[in-house]
Amino acid sequence: MTRPKYPSAPGRPLRIGALVTGLAITGGLERCVLEDTRELLDAGHEVEVWHRDPHGPRAGEGRAAYERMGVRLVEAGDYRFHVRSALRDVVRFAKDGLRLRRSGLDVLWLNRPEYLPYGRVVSAVSRIPLAVHLHHAPNYGRIRPLAGGRTRFLAVSHAMARAWVGAGAPIDKITVVPNGVDTADFPEGTAAQTAAARAELGIAADAPVVLYYGRLSRSKGVVALLEAWHEVLAAVPARQTVGAGAARGGEGEPERPAPLLVLAGALYPDEAAAVGDAVDRLPEGSVLVLPERDDVVPLLHAADLVVAPSIEPEGFGRTVVEAMSAGVPAVAAASGGTAEILSGEWARFTVDPSDTEALARTVVDALDEAEYDPTLGARCRDWVRQRYGREPHVRALLAALTDHAR
Repeated sequence: MTRPKYPSAPGRPLRIGALVTGLAITGGLERCVLEDTRELLDAGHEVEVWHRDPHGPRAGEGRAAYERMGVRLVEAGDYRFHVRSALRDVVRFAKDGLRLRRSGLDVLWLNRPEYLPYGRVVSAVSRIPLAVHLHHAPNYGRIRPLAGGRTRFLAVSHAMARAWVGAGAPIDKITVVPNGVDTADFPEGTAAQTAAARAELGIAADAPVVLYYGRLSRSKGVVALLEAWHEVLAAVPARQTVGAGAARGGEGEPERPAPLLVLAGALYPDEAAAVGDAVDRLPEGSVLVLPERDDVVPLLHAADLVVAPSIEPEGFGRTVVEAMSAGVPAVAAASGGTAEILSGEWARFTVDPSDTEALARTVVDALDEAEYDPTLGARCRDWVRQRYGREPHVRALLAALTDHAR
């Protein structure tokens, strides 16, 4: 696939030091960093990735993707900071700062804002400006003491900008850089692709399919969705019966299979009991649990609706954008970044996920609309293409890094 090229900064290319934890794609943040790195390289800039991959989940799995791009990978010291060990931690950070001073980098790009203390120290010692990408809500109640120096904040949504301002980040130091996806990477499925995806997953061709993908946890709203699924199962057959009678003028025609909820993602030990119990309380065969996978396009092709019911407000809401890019409508939390994405005519697809009755009603209504409105998929794709494509995102990111570089 041919990707767009972006103009290089005036003069010599930027040398960007990306600070990350793991290299494997374990969520939307890691995927965003990988895609942004590729685009920055395409624009003629240099990217060096400092990481803690050996100490993170799925260690070693993500190295190849960066190495194929020719990115230099550097293992960093421990990013963690504790008040009780503050002096030792700062000394450790300063050692990395001295290493970075010799790197010749123009800007540090910290993608884990919870490690802001590390970023501030290495920036001060190395004398390299720091750009902190705000992918999620603040980890600290008061960050103003950490927001000084040559520090700039890049928020993935206006909601995240407001949250960090509330925690003490100076408003004049925040630039909103919404995330974006390449719609060519998340294409609308043809009838044949949908049939093939469902056959591969063992899903009935005519079953209404609701998909959640991501981390299977309570904070992401998975247990709330499972609780709401009882009401979805009760509501959908009744509505189908009424609809069939009105449309067909009689009874006796076969109804569609009951809706199927597909959960695809990583399930960690501390969440396994809660999620497993919620699944077990539902009728057998009403939920399909799949392992985490990098290629989500077949899942999207198999789905009629995606749900992103995070209880903890999302910084952006990448799954919503991916789904709509594939022509699949999405129901999401009416908070954080997902509420910004689903604005205007799409606001009816937002809901308080802690209200399981409202969540169930919204899911049922969205399934109806997906079935009866043939224009819905195309409108979803147009919304993403116009507002959340890769080109406006990369241009905004490049402009922010260029303005802040030394």
